[in-house]
Amino acid sequence: MNWGYRIVFGLAAFMLFIIGSTIYMVSKNKDTLEEDDYYEQSLHYDETYNKKESLLHDHAKPQVRVDQDTLYIQFTTKNNSGKLNFKRPDEGNLDISIPFSTATEKFNLPISTFKKGNWNLEIDWKNGANSYLSDHSVYRQ
Repeated sequence: MNWGYRIVFGLAAFMLFIIGSTIYMVSKNKDTLEEDDYYEQSLHYDETYNKKESLLHDHAKPQVRVDQDTLYIQFTTKNNSGKLNFKRPDEGNLDISIPFSTATEKFNLPISTFKKGNWNLEIDWKNGANSYLSDHSVYRQ
């Protein structure tokens, strides 16, 4: 076999590798940072923006901390109700949405069943006529 055949076989092997890699990447295209309903969310972004602006204007950002296996949320006012959205950056199938309601400023949630690691917490709640949205990073050890 001379050097001409080796060049042709080398180029053919390289092209097969590129085609195989492309097929693999396209078939495994699962981006966990992209929401399934991103278009609908973009249509309602004005509501999200207004909730975040109300949070800043009213100085209503809650204090969030994790102690052992419990999540503690300290609100600035009483009578809060809404939804806690836990999102896992590396595994979208572990995302959890939990409704809550509290008569006091404090809310506690046991998180012992949650997978250890980083979580993004989005608190979407109402207090009277005001709606708020607050984002937090939570780490469960």
